[in-house]
Amino acid sequence: MQHANSLSVTSPINWMANNAVSANLIMLVCIFGGYLFIQNIKQEVFPQFEVDAVRISVAYPGASPEEIETGIILAIEDAISGVDGVDEIRSSAQENSATVTVDAMNGVDTQILAQDLQQQVDRITTFPVDAEEPEISVLTIRRRGLTLALYGDTKEGILHEIAEQFRDRLLQDSEITQVELTGVRPLEISIEVSQENLRRYRLTIGEIAQRIGKASIELPGGSIKTESGEILIRMKTRKDYG
Repeated sequence: MQHANSLSVTSPINWMANNAVSANLIMLVCIFGGYLFIQNIKQEVFPQFEVDAVRISVAYPGASPEEIETGIILAIEDAISGVDGVDEIRSSAQENSATVTVDAMNGVDTQILAQDLQQQVDRITTFPVDAEEPEISVLTIRRRGLTLALYGDTKEGILHEIAEQFRDRLLQDSEITQVELTGVRPLEISIEVSQENLRRYRLTIGEIAQRIGKASIELPGGSIKTESGEILIRMKTRKDYG
């Protein structure tokens, strides 16, 4: 009997049984509050995610991971370690390429951080001769909403041109942020030289390729400090058209 009296005093179920009106009011408040809360829950078919990170990629054809680590990654880590807004640096060395991922601190604008990293990487002068130009990009999560296929009995170049025009039209829509072309080969300029011309000018295919490469380069040239800020100097003579 003493145990039953203890339950009658402390048990919530016993209290609700003896106070039916109060219990019903509490139940109605919970139901009404839950209904209001459900109405304010944000629902998204494609949830928004933010990645506060910047990626630095450098291609080094023919190099081993050890060579990439000593010649590229260590130089990049040393150059960007003192940049404001850097939280963590993660590096990866594979054959033919190096990847350095920089995590930004909370509240840091990744676009500004990418510009600061670009300036520091451009100052590096110890990269191997055969290493390609570093590529710096802000990491973003892309959501694929629709895939369109373009086909026809015509030349690949014509399909490529039509696809680019269609992409430009889609990007004019304010609700479309990005359109990518896939399954197409990159555009290239093909140069053919006859054997007769090679003999006439005493040239080889290798010498022609070397001269074309020297006439189509993109190299950093340092910087100039002015009263209004720092100006980066780059040589941009890359040929995009034949």
